[in-house]
Amino acid sequence: LRGNVFLYQGEELGLPQAQIAFADLKDPEAIANWPQTLGRDGARTPIPWTAHNPGAGFSTVSPWLPIPAEHMALAVQTQERDPHSLLMLTRRLIALRNTSAALRAGAIRIIEAGDSILGFERTAVREQLLCVFNLGETPQTFSAPLPGKWRVLEAVGGATPWTLPPWSGLLAMHVNGSHPAA
Repeated sequence: LRGNVFLYQGEELGLPQAQIAFADLKDPEAIANWPQTLGRDGARTPIPWTAHNPGAGFSTVSPWLPIPAEHMALAVQTQERDPHSLLMLTRRLIALRNTSAALRAGAIRIIEAGDSILGFERTAVREQLLCVFNLGETPQTFSAPLPGKWRVLEAVGGATPWTLPPWSGLLAMHVNGSHPAA
């Protein structure tokens, strides 16, 4: 959507909230309210840069917060080798947004498509994009609002034109559009 993009540390890697032992907590709120609340420490653990180095490549000394073992499999070095990883998808989507006038500042039109489908069209002078997401637990089909050909620029969760498995989505360009990456 239009506006500033915010990525919180670890979102680009898909890092889950870490379970921090009470003895390792630093957040005063988490300490005061333990065990009723998780606090913020579980979202502030160091980024795992490498999976097999001490300190996960973040540091050679003990970091402020521990690096959870389950985060190691999601290390940057590991995800950079996998073109289908969340890190690589995030990089592609940022690059696409940077080159797309429609995504950065184009007009938006919401498409009514049912309870579990979120669909909207983004348009700029010579660019027409369609973003469709299935936010539900069952597969859905979708009919493109304009006739003609659409070319998928990015798809996640097994989405194809115009079949959307649960929790999937796609971004497509109308063939009359002229996106530089197209």
